[in-house]
Amino acid sequence: MVRFNNNAQDNQKFSESQRLAQNQAATANFVKNKYPYEIFVSDISQIKNLNKYTKGLVIPKGVKVAVSRMPNSAEQRRTLRKELRQASILAELGNSVYLIPERAGYGVRPKDAVVNGILYEFREITGKARTLEWEFRKAKGKGNDTNVFISIESDISKDETRRRIGMVLKRHPEYTGKIIVSFNSFKVEEKIYFWDTSDFR
Repeated sequence: MVRFNNNAQDNQKFSESQRLAQNQAATANFVKNKYPYEIFVSDISQIKNLNKYTKGLVIPKGVKVAVSRMPNSAEQRRTLRKELRQASILAELGNSVYLIPERAGYGVRPKDAVVNGILYEFREITGKARTLEWEFRKAKGKGNDTNVFISIESDISKDETRRRIGMVLKRHPEYTGKIIVSFNSFKVEEKIYFWDTSDFR
């Protein structure tokens, strides 16, 4: 027998937990089919052979990382730390995020993560708006339908962000896909936006 709760707050919590479960299932099914031989971990201590580049790394709650992504150099460590920061932003909102292997099939340029069962390319922007435009175009260069998550760690405004993304999409009508933009905490506007390339056309 199904019991219905008349408490709106309880119903909202139930729907949020349902959404989280769906997100987790979508991501788990995707990586199971796409990377059947890859091991994904949610805690660094699960790694058997820790090295000086993996020690001290923390995997955020709601995030899993492919073992093959574990760093073997200072540069790889910097990249992984940056992507873990970005993944944590999405995970805190109830999204399921797996950082995936840096390899792909022949002729396919690898992406950075699977978010709720969908491939995403991650970009962190610490410079000017021109850098954002260039990085967005570079991310879309991995495939016309590439979904992009942009974490802005500078004072670029929401309006300027939309303008720069729109400029790229105007020059490339073949580009499709989803766009997530997160602004850092000192912004006065909302922190994160979910857009689609169709929103700019």
